[in-house]
Amino acid sequence: MRDSIWFVMTGILFSLLGAVFINLGRQIWKEQKTELIISYHSERVSEENKKVYCTLFGSGILIMGSGFLISGICVVFIRTVLVFVPMAAGLVFGLAVLSSAIIKYNR
Repeated sequence: MRDSIWFVMTGILFSLLGAVFINLGRQIWKEQKTELIISYHSERVSEENKKVYCTLFGSGILIMGSGFLISGICVVFIRTVLVFVPMAAGLVFGLAVLSSAIIKYNR
């Protein structure tokens, strides 16, 4: 019984965190809200590269949020350690997209 409560609570927390990340990624990507990005990571981006930078940065955050959301949903139903694979994959791929955007456009 206690294990099932732990899984449900973990699923809810991961799903909420995923929803927050997805919302932030959508706002950065679609609405180009660079004020949601730490100023250090966006201060040297030129105006002509701002749209591409926001697209890459927002999609990286969106990928991370999707990994958390998928893991949150899976942890409620599957209840094994393997449910953390989507979260880890989302974090790795999302951070790779973020890093590539920062390295390429913030110079």
